[in-house]
Amino acid sequence: MATVADIEPASLTITPGTSEQFTLTLRNEGDDVEAYRLTAIDDAAGFVVIEPDTVLVHPGETGTAVATMQLAHTGDWAVGEMVVRFRVVPAGNPDDFLVLEAIATIQSFSEVTAMLTPPALEGRRGASTRISVANTGNAHAEADLAVSAGNLELTIDRPRVALPAGSTQEVGLRVHARSVLWRGDPEQHDFTVTIAPEGQPSTTLEGTFRQVPLLPGWTFVAAIVGAAVIALGVFIGVAVLLWNGITGIARPVATTEAATETSTPTPAAEPVAVVTELTAPADPDPAGGSVVTVAIDAADAPQDALVAVAVTWPDRLALASDSCLGWIDPATDDLIEPGTPGLVRPGDQCLIDPTAVRAEADLEFTGPRAGFTETVSAKASRLVSVEDGGVADVEPGVRRSFDEELAITVDPPPFWLQVEQYRPDPESSTRLFVMAVHRTLDADSEDAQLAFRISAPDFADPPNLFGAYLVGGSGACVFIPEDDICVVDFPVDVETFDQGGGRWEDGALETQWVFVPIQVPADESAAGLVSIEAVGLTEGGEELDATETAAVVRPASAPLVLGSDLFPVDVEFDPSSAAGGDEVQATVRLTAAIFDDRAAAEDGSRIVELEFAWWDQIDLVDDPVGCAEYDPRSRICTLDEPAEGDELADVVLTFTVDDDARSRSDHAELLAKVTVLTYPPEDEEDLTGGAEVPGGWPLRWDATQIQRLEFEFG
Repeated sequence: MATVADIEPASLTITPGTSEQFTLTLRNEGDDVEAYRLTAIDDAAGFVVIEPDTVLVHPGETGTAVATMQLAHTGDWAVGEMVVRFRVVPAGNPDDFLVLEAIATIQSFSEVTAMLTPPALEGRRGASTRISVANTGNAHAEADLAVSAGNLELTIDRPRVALPAGSTQEVGLRVHARSVLWRGDPEQHDFTVTIAPEGQPSTTLEGTFRQVPLLPGWTFVAAIVGAAVIALGVFIGVAVLLWNGITGIARPVATTEAATETSTPTPAAEPVAVVTELTAPADPDPAGGSVVTVAIDAADAPQDALVAVAVTWPDRLALASDSCLGWIDPATDDLIEPGTPGLVRPGDQCLIDPTAVRAEADLEFTGPRAGFTETVSAKASRLVSVEDGGVADVEPGVRRSFDEELAITVDPPPFWLQVEQYRPDPESSTRLFVMAVHRTLDADSEDAQLAFRISAPDFADPPNLFGAYLVGGSGACVFIPEDDICVVDFPVDVETFDQGGGRWEDGALETQWVFVPIQVPADESAAGLVSIEAVGLTEGGEELDATETAAVVRPASAPLVLGSDLFPVDVEFDPSSAAGGDEVQATVRLTAAIFDDRAAAEDGSRIVELEFAWWDQIDLVDDPVGCAEYDPRSRICTLDEPAEGDELADVVLTFTVDDDARSRSDHAELLAKVTVLTYPPEDEEDLTGGAEVPGGWPLRWDATQIQRLEFEFG
């Protein structure tokens, strides 16, 4: 062969968005002048430029060309090695061509961009926008999102996003003004969103919220003009009387019988017809709240009147948020400021502006984690105006109508979580938490694994997952990929004799209880949350990552409180053992959960209800003593609130032991489960943290105590 070719370097690295060069060297060892045609072939053809692409080389001499490799700044380039090929074709002998090869290693990069859509918002109290976060790189990226504003409350769907290469994530942002602007000029509020990708500079997005007044500005001007017209009329009338008195001019007095005029009474205005409609998504998200939209049509309502719609919902639902202009307590006519759902009770009246473009309000409810079917109802009750924080009825009122009802059904999610502290000892440095992982089974359920992360407050040691165990005492985690992540199995088609702890249904594991010890400091007062968050799910051949799992499995948490009078329930049998036919008493003593350095909690914890369960070897003689109400079907005892301090009356249950109890077991157990309302929000200050409630502190939590009754031989 009369041609010798070489390429330098033989390998290089390149990052998309940059360029690198190869040098092609050609030597003509023939007897004639040769022209060489150079081209990039295969994958390199579209992004390599050769200059010059034709090289003329004399016999015994060499020529060179430069090949520039330019990769577009996109995420389309896979990370790794790429073979770059060049064809060298001599014009005099095209069949005697050469192919040169080099290796280009494509480096990884991530580039995160973000955009607000829309950036400019407008509303009376709040509005929503979307944050679009895109990764235009070729490597996975993650970014933290933070929002800030002076006079606004900002609620973001999630504070962190995972961005696979070339992907875009949408994050919802709700903007809410802290106070109602009743009248006057619109006010503009600025807010910012900061996106901080790992290893990259932060990006700041700026947005505005233009808050328009609840009442139109012309109402104040109209009031002034009306007052001026009345004053002018009075002035003219007085002036005429004075002129007549000064000039002595008087009108003649009629001597004929005055005609009798009969005024026609103005007919009373008819009450305004208000059409109320309730709607909800056809397929609500089982991992989130259920949104009910209350829409009204009141075309004949006075211009500056608001429609008060009474909304009722069952106790199993909780109002999490709403977009009402405010609420009215119908018992007192007190105005409840918007944005305080914890102060709103079923039957309160939601205020809606009938003249608004969107004459409706969204109410978000949360319910039992295992799914539910409940009914929400609404009825237009009255027309009102709000002035200086007071509420006044507006004539002619609203026409009588029937309640509009809407049934909400939320199917149970594939998995749902619960956290509860188990038998805590205030004197012990070890607290035991039960992580209950529930699965919704169906005919198509396959073997599954759920991974979850457990977090503890800073004052406690990290959870010891290697010491976690199941009901039977065996290790809980099939493996521990990270120190705070536990993976548990949910098998199906398991024979009865192979089933371990947990609750099983037709050979499939439905509920697994994982006991996790957490070490806490002694002689210290503190409070925080122990939480569990699903981070991975595998079922059959399908595997969900952390983001996908979080979208279908809601996290859960429970309080960890250190201090005196920690737990509100204690159970004791008298006597502690009994024979068949004997009568025994169980005393349940209750105290509020308080701790030393939070005096505001002393009057802020109360028992709501107490639920009992007992083995069938003992029978309840009569209703428990000490309950304000008792439901024998659900075995729930409702308690009166303590009048003062933290002490509550004891609840006493009387049982008889079955005659054959000893033949079936050597003991029986009584469970007392108490539901506690911590820091009831008596006013807005309490609701927003006036009682120094830790962030995310739950209003409700459960505590359980189980007491054993030993059986004697009769």
